[in-house]
Amino acid sequence: MKTLAKHMLARLGVRAVAADNIAARYLDHPPRSMFDVVLLRCFAELRGLRFIQVGANDGQRYDPLSAFIGRHAWQGVMLEPMPAYFAALQRRYGTQPGLTLLQAALDEAAGTRPIYHLADCAGLPDWTHGLASLDRSRLAEAARELGLPDAAIASQTIATVTWREVRDRLGPGTCDLLVLDTEGFDLPLLRSANLGEFAPRVIHFEHACAPEPEQAAMHRDLRRLGYEIATEGPDTTAWRPAPAAP
Repeated sequence: MKTLAKHMLARLGVRAVAADNIAARYLDHPPRSMFDVVLLRCFAELRGLRFIQVGANDGQRYDPLSAFIGRHAWQGVMLEPMPAYFAALQRRYGTQPGLTLLQAALDEAAGTRPIYHLADCAGLPDWTHGLASLDRSRLAEAARELGLPDAAIASQTIATVTWREVRDRLGPGTCDLLVLDTEGFDLPLLRSANLGEFAPRVIHFEHACAPEPEQAAMHRDLRRLGYEIATEGPDTTAWRPAPAAP
C-alpha cells in the first residue's frame, strides 16, 4: 500500500521521503543558490552555527545569510562600515542574542581610511545600494558602466579593524561560515586571513571583481587547503567535505 501511495504521489509531482532522509531538509529550506545547497549538505544541524560576515550591508539586500540567522539562532560577527546600512543592520539584528555588529571595514591595520561610494543612488539599479569599496577604481569603473560622471563618486572616513579583532569578537571555537562581500577586496582579505589555521568550514565570497588569473590562483590555493569549490555567477562557495567515517 505504501509503495502504491508513493507511485500515485509521484505521478502528481510529489516526492515522499523519510523524515531522516537528507532530501527532507530541502522541504524546509528550498535552495535558492549554490550556497544554500552547500550549507544543507555540510551541516547536519543548522541551529547555532557560528559565522563571520564582512560587508553585511543592511542584513537583507542580496544577503545569503538572511534566511538563516534569525530562524536558527546563529551566532557571529557582522561588519558593515557604511552608516546608513549599519543603522538598518542594527534595526534588523540589534536585539538578537549572540550577534556582534561592528561599524567598520576589515583591513590590514586598525584605524581609519576613506571608503568610496556613489553620492546618490536614486533612480539607479538596486545593486548600486551595496556599492561601496576601499578601492576608488572599483567605483570609477561602476560609474562608467552606469553612465555617471566622476563627480558622482563620494567618500567618507570609516573605521577599520583587523582579522585578529574580528576573530577575538567571535570567541573561541570553530567558525562554521565566512562570508565576504567587499567590492574588490574579497581576495586580498582571504589571503591575509591565514585560512590554513583559521579553517572555516564554508567560505562564500565574490570573485568577479578580481582579474581571472587572481581568481584561478585563489581557487588553487583553496583546493590545496582541502576545500571543494563551486562558482555561481560572480560568487564562489568553498567548503571542506566532512571527514570520512571510520
